[in-house]
Amino acid sequence: MLQQMRAVPVWGQVARAQTGSGPQVAFLPSKGRTQSSLLRIYNVADGLRALGWRTLVVPWTLTLPQRRAALSRFDPDLVVVQGARHALNRPHLYARWPIVYDMDDADFHIAHLAEPVAQAMPQVAAVIAGSSYIADWCRTAGAPAASVVWTGTPVSTAPRPPQKMRPPVVAWAQTRPDAYAREAQLVRQVMARVADVHPGARLRLYDRQSQQDPAFLDSFKAPGLDVEWRARMSYEEYLASFDDVAVSLAPLCPETLFSRGKSFGKVLAALDRKVPVVGSDVCEHGAFFQPDTGIITNKVDHWVSSIADLLARPDRRQQMADKAFDAFVGQLTVEAAAKRTSAILHDVKSRALQRIPA
Repeated sequence: MLQQMRAVPVWGQVARAQTGSGPQVAFLPSKGRTQSSLLRIYNVADGLRALGWRTLVVPWTLTLPQRRAALSRFDPDLVVVQGARHALNRPHLYARWPIVYDMDDADFHIAHLAEPVAQAMPQVAAVIAGSSYIADWCRTAGAPAASVVWTGTPVSTAPRPPQKMRPPVVAWAQTRPDAYAREAQLVRQVMARVADVHPGARLRLYDRQSQQDPAFLDSFKAPGLDVEWRARMSYEEYLASFDDVAVSLAPLCPETLFSRGKSFGKVLAALDRKVPVVGSDVCEHGAFFQPDTGIITNKVDHWVSSIADLLARPDRRQQMADKAFDAFVGQLTVEAAAKRTSAILHDVKSRALQRIPA
């Protein structure tokens, strides 16, 4: 009965989505309006409507028969499937429609996802990848086409406090930071040295859970360095939490295979709220950040000197954050992601029509 009730609102969504005359695309997210599903599916679907597409996001809670019924009623030109983390996000289950596969993490390096991701590649018409590393792997694994679309986010409207008003808070906004052992060790090493030259600095970690080991937090403590947790929160609260941050860290260690697929998910909030970023020179960082928009380096000494210098110079922080914000608006917003996605979908739709016999 509960599953039947979940399907009822979809029919009204289908009717509304069919209004108009543009091409139709349906999305199968891996979750609800949270994290990557919000940024890469729901928000992009909204952005595509402004570009003339008719879009339907099929609720992730529906059963396979309900999903198929919704798709049949909507009759899309294309279906976008978001990765393999949802057990029903398998392209062969929707073989009636051309499938575009969206993947923004290197899930092929996760044991229980490696097989379904690999099986999907020859079954799809194209892949929308969150990074060049992911796109390259997808083509090697048999995807006929793979294009990069960086994850975008809406630009927030709340006033951004000037850097001169912000305390010396350094944020590492990694979800489940305890799962990133190499990155955590880099942050420990760097911030202990930063505290030597800038005592009173504060390191902020995110995503505290009830089962979090207190020893993990204690492992970051050093003379002159305060350490604090921020628990899970709504995205609006998460954005607001950057309004007293002076520097945001983006460590990525490619020795961890999964980290090689990362792009900008963990720095979007910092860019939006005008916080300068210090990050590793790996993955997509060098393709976006320039010397005047961020500090991108793999040298620990450079990390330490850059963070200490930024903490001591709010004018430099402001200048860097302002320029990074301009680049963010041009390349990492929902509008930018939607335009890129629209071009890819039009290309896939055109190629699909060319294969239809006259």
